[in-house]
Amino acid sequence: MAQVLSTSIAQKQSLSLSLKLWLPMLQSSLQDLEKHLKNISYENPFLEVKKPKDFYNDFISQGVSSEFVESLAIYKKSLNDKISEQICEPLFPTPNSQKVATEILCDINEEGYFEGDIESIAINCNVTSSYVESIRQRFSMLEPSGVGSIDLSESFLFQLDASDKKIDDELYKFIKKIIKNIKVLDRYATHHRFEDAKEVIKHFNNPPSIEYINTNTQIIPDFFVEVNEDINIKINNAYYPDIEVKDPFSSKKLEIKEKIKQARDLVNLLNLRKSTLYKIVLLIVEKQISFFVGGELKPFSMQELANELNFAESTISRAVANKYIECSLGVFSLKHFFTNAVNNKDLSSSQIKSYIKSLIEYENRTEPLTDQHILEKVFEKYNLKMVRRTVTKYRKILDIPSSKERKKLYKVESL
Repeated sequence: MAQVLSTSIAQKQSLSLSLKLWLPMLQSSLQDLEKHLKNISYENPFLEVKKPKDFYNDFISQGVSSEFVESLAIYKKSLNDKISEQICEPLFPTPNSQKVATEILCDINEEGYFEGDIESIAINCNVTSSYVESIRQRFSMLEPSGVGSIDLSESFLFQLDASDKKIDDELYKFIKKIIKNIKVLDRYATHHRFEDAKEVIKHFNNPPSIEYINTNTQIIPDFFVEVNEDINIKINNAYYPDIEVKDPFSSKKLEIKEKIKQARDLVNLLNLRKSTLYKIVLLIVEKQISFFVGGELKPFSMQELANELNFAESTISRAVANKYIECSLGVFSLKHFFTNAVNNKDLSSSQIKSYIKSLIEYENRTEPLTDQHILEKVFEKYNLKMVRRTVTKYRKILDIPSSKERKKLYKVESL
């Protein structure tokens, strides 16, 4: 009985160790994977991590400078990584709150702003819209400060509440007033606390995730996808590090045996990472096949993918973070292929945005479509009831000016 108990404990410890190795490896981007494994190898003399031969064959032989190759190994933690780490207790103490927070994260753009639809997330997570909004408000306590806000004004309010500067009640109320009327800032220039307020506001980030935006970042696709008569998916092996396990002697010392086992486990886990990501990409391509042949994205959630693979949704969220595919249409993050259903229909927000974009592209330039007109046309085409503010939000996400602004632009263009 004691032996069985001992074996059971050892198996649980081994599983726990494997998970500790597995999840960070799964979440690492292709750029960061080698660095992550090398950090482990520094504490394990039986593990050696090398760049694959294909890496040099593909790039050095093509006359690419060594400085460029070295720059590819430099990887900064992404915004997605930073937020994912914080979706846990005590701020998000329940599985439900973590699920909603993960859905919200999927709709945060690279600038740190939330551009999703609260009602759609509520339907997908089987909760109320007010609950989703309450979870989004908790993002005001996350770093980088201001992330998860819907616009500049709310971002500054989030950052005000998170500020570590000494701000008395009078100054706090005044700064809040300025932020809510930021477009007419000069109106408050004569106020006796104006300079104090400016000193606080000038330290706010605009946009909130500005430190994570790097236009010079080299995006390395994890997979190459070709869709013709068949689906062809190739892994980008040129960037996968090679792991070599050194076992120069047989030892009975427990500590040495554990290090050798860890090294061998890493080899298996690296292969598991490849196969897991391959399955994820294959399912994404199969589900969104219409996109790859020139159509629109269909409603598809991380929960659906998790159910297909028998994984937790949080594992899928880790797996797709900072992963990219390259296809004939360009390079896309895996997160791009997850889009919410609109009003529980087999219709994605991506399709609605695309339709709005096409309506405006071919509109009458002398009488541009108002958001109300667009709302009516969406209803005619899809029999979909939406509120006008949703159309306005989608239009802003698409960076399309209002009908009045477009009319002015059209007149200027015609001169």
